[in-house]
Parts: sequence; C-alpha cells; structure tokens
Amino acid sequence: MLRRLKEGIRDYWQTSDVLLMALALVICLFGLVLIWSGCQAQQYKVNPERVMMVQCIGIAVGFAGLVILSYMDFERFPWLWVIMAVFNVLFQLSLAIPGVGKEVGGNVSWIELPGGLNVQPGEVGKVIFIYTMASHMNLMRERKNNFWTLLQLAVHMGAVMAAVLLISKDLGVALMYPLIFVAMLLVYGVSGWWLLAGTGAVGAGSALLWKYMSLGQKMRILVVVAPEYAQQLDPDEAARRAYQAKHTVAAVRNGQLLGEGYLQGSRSQTGWVPESHTDSIFSVCSEELGFVGATLLLALLVLLVMRIYYDGWRATDTFSALVCIGVGSMFMWQIGINIGMNLGVFPVIGLTLPLVSYGGTSVMTTLASLGLVCGAVRRIKPNWLRSDED
Repeated sequence: MLRRLKEGIRDYWQTSDVLLMALALVICLFGLVLIWSGCQAQQYKVNPERVMMVQCIGIAVGFAGLVILSYMDFERFPWLWVIMAVFNVLFQLSLAIPGVGKEVGGNVSWIELPGGLNVQPGEVGKVIFIYTMASHMNLMRERKNNFWTLLQLAVHMGAVMAAVLLISKDLGVALMYPLIFVAMLLVYGVSGWWLLAGTGAVGAGSALLWKYMSLGQKMRILVVVAPEYAQQLDPDEAARRAYQAKHTVAAVRNGQLLGEGYLQGSRSQTGWVPESHTDSIFSVCSEELGFVGATLLLALLVLLVMRIYYDGWRATDTFSALVCIGVGSMFMWQIGINIGMNLGVFPVIGLTLPLVSYGGTSVMTTLASLGLVCGAVRRIKPNWLRSDED
C-alpha cells in the first residue's frame, strides 16, 4: 500500500503543474503575512488570531480541493454541467430565503454556517460558472457562430449574473461573470461581428442597469469617473464613497521605495485604511514594504496568471483550454480591479486580491479553480496520441 501511495504521489508530481501550485502557495503565505499586519488596526472589528486561523483552514481546504478537482475526469459526465448550472443559479437565489442570507457591508452576500463560518455563494459560483460555461461551449463548438448557440451561452451567463445582482446586489462579484465570459468567447473563436454586436448589447444592458442601481452604487463609480458631478449630486455621499480610495492612495504614496516597515504603516496601523485585511491589503503592502514589496507581490501574481494561460495554450482539448482561459481571466480581472481600487483609478466595488486578501470562501474557491487548471494539464495528450480533432 505504501508503495502504491509513493507511485501515486510520483505520478501526480510528474503529470500535474507543480510550478503553478508552488506559486499559489508562496502567494498564500505572502498574503498571511499581510493579513496579520492588516488586522492589527482592525481589532475593534476582528480577532486577528481567528482571522489567521480561518485563512489557514481555507488554504488547507483549498489545496485539498485543488488536488481532488485535478483528478476529476469531467468528460465522463457530459451531462453534469446542466445540473451544476441550475444549481449555481439556485445557490445564488438561496440568499433570498428568510434566515439564510446574511448582510455584510450592505450586501446580502453570505450564508452563515454553524460555528460562525460564512460562505459566499457568489465566490463559489464563479468557479462553477467557469466549469459549466466551458462544458457548454465545448458541446456546441461545431456551431459556435450560430445565433442560437450564442444566445444560449448569453442566457447561461446572464442567468447567473442576474441571480447575484437580484439578491446580493454585489456589483463586484456580478461584474466578474461577463468579464470571464468575454475572455472565454475570444478564445472560443467567435466571429468579430458577433463580438461587436455583443458589445452593443452590453452597452445597452449597462444603461438599463445604471437606471436601477442605488445612489450608493452609482456614487462608487461617479467619485472616480466624474468626481465634480458626484460632489454636486450629493456632497456627503460623495465624500463617504471617496473615503476608502483617498486613504488607500495616501498609504500607497507613503510607502515610497522601501516602505515604512512591517507593522509600521502610518495609515494602515492607525485605522485610516478601511478593510485593510481584505479589499485594501495591497495598500498595506505598498505602505509597509514599499514599491519593492508591492512589485514583488504583483510579479508573483502576474507569473501565476501567465502560467495559467500557458497551460491553456498547451491544452489538447477545447474544454481544458476554455477552463484555463476562464480561470486565468478571473485572476487577471480581479487583480487588475483590486489594485486599481487601491490606486484610486477604479471604483471601490468590493473585490479582494486573489489568494492574498482575507476570506475563507475566497481563498478556498480560488485554489479550487486552480484544480481545474491542473486537471487540464493532467489531460494533455502526448503528440503521438493527438488526432486532428483535438
């Protein structure tokens, strides 16, 4: 039995993407260091020891999920994606059930479990969506430029996004679904005319969405893209919505080249930076570790994204390639938006920095998504086994 275990470990080591997992582990450890620092000024709201424990458990469970998903042979269950797609929508809508949804930060985005643990359906839903959309696209790859095919795919994406927006009203999480979808479409090989038509539809949908957004949601955007208009519209609300960006930008500026020192941030350690262990963790890194530390963190994240895209490029089947592009794009957009929030060039919409920010559900599901990528790597066929259809 011990021999078979050793052989299994050796086989997994040789067939999976160990470099990808190593990068993820290093980023998670970097995140733990920053989370501890970010919690120090938040002790009136959180218990640093408990936060670290939850994050460590999330990392451990996430890596276990990574390994399990990398062994899953989804091609053996071609019907599973339909069940999972329906489940995903119902999972998001479950927040509307009285006593199930928990409000945090103005959004009903969490399900509270026994023991004080919380699960965020929107975060879990992103990984499910990547799998179901890749499966759906793969099933219809011979008719990819057919109107009815693209309509079905758009309805698939829109149903999940609408479920998130209708119940939790979490604009940050909801925005990720169309961004991931567009990236997957680009690799799918859809005609440029359809993409142009889709762009027009998104523009029309955005105008309709703007009409139904609350004043607070609108202000988050206006204080960045049109601060003078936001000030005229509602000075008090504009000042409140600009508060986080104002202090994260100041913290980033304070760091200069080498930073003020770990646990020595003049803003992050005095409570001026809101959500310093979650959304604003990049500003904590910049202030305490400086441009050098922030660049190192960003370099690790960029390397991770590039490795995921590389795995997608060398994938030998459509489903695996689409999964890698979906996961890589999820990382890319979330990294870009979160850092943009911290630099004051993107609205504060509540997106965490993947594998770095505190969040048990976030780190678990993000690591699990890498399991889909490792599974794609394990399915790569040798050249002599490839056919023209691959």
